[in-house]
Amino acid sequence: MDLIRIRGLEIDCIVGINPHERERSQRVHLDVGFGLDLSPAGRTGRIALTCNYDEIATEIIAMLKFRRFHLIEMATEELAAMLLGTHLAVEFVEIRLDKPAALDGRARAASIEITRSRAAFPPSRQRSGFGFVESLLETRDASLARLGVDAGKEMRSALPPGSRVLEWLVEGEASRDGRVLLPHSPLASGEEAATYRNTGSEAAVLFRCICPPPLDA
Repeated sequence: MDLIRIRGLEIDCIVGINPHERERSQRVHLDVGFGLDLSPAGRTGRIALTCNYDEIATEIIAMLKFRRFHLIEMATEELAAMLLGTHLAVEFVEIRLDKPAALDGRARAASIEITRSRAAFPPSRQRSGFGFVESLLETRDASLARLGVDAGKEMRSALPPGSRVLEWLVEGEASRDGRVLLPHSPLASGEEAATYRNTGSEAAVLFRCICPPPLDA
C-alpha cells in the first residue's frame, strides 16, 4: 500500500485535563500518514485520484482548534475517524501526536501513535427524508458524522442550546442559510438552527462535528 505523509504539522490548541491546560492553548506536533493506491494519480496526473494534502492539513488544523480535547488519545481517535470519513480513497491512517509541554523539564514530549483502518469505524447509516445521516464516531464530548442531502432536497438542522458545530462540504454543491458552502472549507459556529439546500444536480455530502454543552471533566 502506498503512503502520503504530512510531517511536522504544528497547531496551537486546547488539550489536557489540568486546569491551566483548559484555559490556554499549547503547541502540539503531528505526523500523519494515509494509505491508498497512488498509481492512478501517478499515471494520470489527476488530483481527484489521490488525496489533497493541503485540504487535509486545513481539516486537521480546524478540528484541533475547534475541539477542546481532554486527552491526546481522544484527539487522535477523532482525527482518524474524520479523515477516513471524508477521504474515501484512504484505506488506513497513521497519526502521531506529540505534546511537548506535557512533561516540561523532564522529557522532550509525551506522544500518542495510532494506526486505524476502516474496520475501526464500521458504518452506521440511516436514510432520512433529505438523504442520509452516517455516524462516524461518538465520544463523550463530540459526535462526528457525514450528512447526505439529495439533489433537490433541503435539510433543516436544529442543535441543543449551547452546542457548537464544525462542518464543511465534502462533495457536491450546497448552501447554508443561502450562503454557498465551499468544498473542504471548515466553518465553525454556535448557531442552534440552519437550513441546508442541495444546489447541484447530484447528492451533496457534508462532514459535521457537534460538541454538546460541556460536561465536567
